[in-house]
Amino acid sequence: NCDAEHYLWIKEYGYEGFRVAFFPLFPIIWKLLNVNITGIVLINGVLFLSSFYILIRDLKTSVYETIIYISIPSFIFFFLPYTESIFFLCSTLLILGLKYNKTLFICLGLFFATLSRPAFTIFIPALIISELLSENRNKLFLRLSLYFSVTLIGILLVAIIQYNDTLEWFKFFSVQKVWGNELQIPKLPLRSWTGGFIARLDGAALFIGVLTGSFLTALILKFKQFKKIKISKEVIFSLAYLGGVSLSVLFFRAGSLFSLNRFVFATPFIIIVFNFWIKYNFSINLKQLLFIFVFIFLFWLLFDSYANIQTLLKYLLVSVYLLLIFIIKSDKILLGKIAMLLLIVLNIIFQVILYVRFLNGGWVG
Repeated sequence: NCDAEHYLWIKEYGYEGFRVAFFPLFPIIWKLLNVNITGIVLINGVLFLSSFYILIRDLKTSVYETIIYISIPSFIFFFLPYTESIFFLCSTLLILGLKYNKTLFICLGLFFATLSRPAFTIFIPALIISELLSENRNKLFLRLSLYFSVTLIGILLVAIIQYNDTLEWFKFFSVQKVWGNELQIPKLPLRSWTGGFIARLDGAALFIGVLTGSFLTALILKFKQFKKIKISKEVIFSLAYLGGVSLSVLFFRAGSLFSLNRFVFATPFIIIVFNFWIKYNFSINLKQLLFIFVFIFLFWLLFDSYANIQTLLKYLLVSVYLLLIFIIKSDKILLGKIAMLLLIVLNIIFQVILYVRFLNGGWVG
């Protein structure tokens, strides 16, 4: 279904027409392995679980934290014929390179991530921001030049692979308009393909993107309240990616947020940011939680939440779900633990719903 059909076509017949919008690494690997759909799903699952294990081992997450991460609803894409698992592996390599100052890891992750999807448009600005905000600025220009060069080589390789099939250079840029991807002012109300449940899912991804982007902006502008916060390079990069990809989808799709939940939630960057959120030493009181709930509920006015009372109640329930992320940091320890358990249960329910929806031909992302 959906993008899986396009990857299968590229694997079997090569590139044609609008399918140049899909980058080649995943279909090439699929073709080289020469397995059926079940086989590639199993391979994707192994790739994801292996890189996920490496990441959580490095983060030293607790059992509850690990279950929250693995139960993120959009993680269904790691067990489908999609490029998400390969992208997760490449991004994990990049994250570890940033954390431990391993330039080789960063370059390898950046190169293969560029071959898997057009994320370089977000990665390069995110790398620049993370380098400029880091304490180690030795050989800064040299590192950034290296990242640009690696990305450029990746883009050229994508162009060569696609030219071999289409006899057209860099067609993946021009074909983006077929998918509605061009710079334009967002139109209200914000929406997503099929609307309803998926609109709320992509809306939740936008909310997280707005928060991370706003937090990063406050750090860059050195707001008084944020001056004492020390953040590592991989967290800065993850904040920049989540905020950047959300901003990109918002302004390049005229307010249609289709697939944003994939780009935000089905990545290791959401784990890095969530882990920072959980482990940072601060708490939120009940008054602040009430203010946050009102803010979340008002955020949904950007969508068609006010259409009727039934729709409003559905957005109200999503507001409660998002509020759980904040209740985890409540100054009431018991309340925080209850919120964590509820988040796990709801995540698992939503994950099953999304997987069943996809298997029955429904649009998820």
